[in-house]
Amino acid sequence: MPYVTISASKGLSAEQTRQLLLRASESVVQSIGAPLSSVRVMLHELGDGHYLNAGQFDTQALMFVVELIEGRSDELKEALIASLSRAGAETTGIPEDQVRVRLIDFPKSNMGMAGGVSARAMGR
Repeated sequence: MPYVTISASKGLSAEQTRQLLLRASESVVQSIGAPLSSVRVMLHELGDGHYLNAGQFDTQALMFVVELIEGRSDELKEALIASLSRAGAETTGIPEDQVRVRLIDFPKSNMGMAGGVSARAMGR
């Protein structure tokens, strides 16, 4: 944990995809101090016609959803949002004001760890 899921329009090059994954991981490590060993990032490409933006089809999509164990400050979360937005825009060319970031805090008792133990029970 943290887990980052990126939803993006089709058409990114292999290098853009690689950079988007790497930069998302780096953003998490640098902005909230998560250990690299705990960060997971995945990318889902959206098919044609699978994104509606303000009532418009055929616009580019880029959204980051980050699942976190509760406890980070608002300042750290704001830094993460800024870093992911910037990384997404720089990597894809999508204007930064069109990149979306959504953070989801999970209670420690709702996150399972290795062996089926909650994060709370493991002292996190």
